[in-house]
Amino acid sequence: MSYKNTIKKLYHLLENELSPDLSYHGLHHTQDVHRVCLFYIDHYGLDKTDAQLLELAAVGHDTGFTKSYDHHEEISAEITAALMKGDGHSKSQIKKVTEMILSTKIPQNPSNFHCALLCDADLDYLGRDDFKEIGTTLKQEWINYRRFPNLEENFDNIQIGFLKGHCYHTEYAKEHRSPIKINHLERLEAEQREKIPR
Repeated sequence: MSYKNTIKKLYHLLENELSPDLSYHGLHHTQDVHRVCLFYIDHYGLDKTDAQLLELAAVGHDTGFTKSYDHHEEISAEITAALMKGDGHSKSQIKKVTEMILSTKIPQNPSNFHCALLCDADLDYLGRDDFKEIGTTLKQEWINYRRFPNLEENFDNIQIGFLKGHCYHTEYAKEHRSPIKINHLERLEAEQREKIPR
């Protein structure tokens, strides 16, 4: 079993088969999620096997976008499982990675600690200073894929609704990301109130 070999294959797939229209869900997003997971591995002192499985889930969690925008979590899980099987990973390891990847489906509902780590890493930016910048890339992606009508007018309200419905799951993210996320929400709500004619 070589988890590094599987990660290399997953990155190769992302580098070569993601559409340039994926301005949010591009390679950079996976690299960001992977980076945050590496931080969590160190912060929480995960053992070697759990750390490797979390890395595999992080790098594989959006590979489904190489095939389809819809149901990408299920497709990501299938792609990652197939590559893991080919590289000699056990059924139990594949099951754990599959569970982590599927847990990122919105609305997130992680069933265990490792799923929670991946979910929080996937939406880490909601509680960071680059929230607005990254949000702009998501808006452009939704425009590219025609995901919502009148997106120019509605995007901020969509973001407000998402921020209100989202919660972090790990103690680290609750302490270090949630307060910043709340600041973003309050700013967006204030900006929307300013737009209301007086």
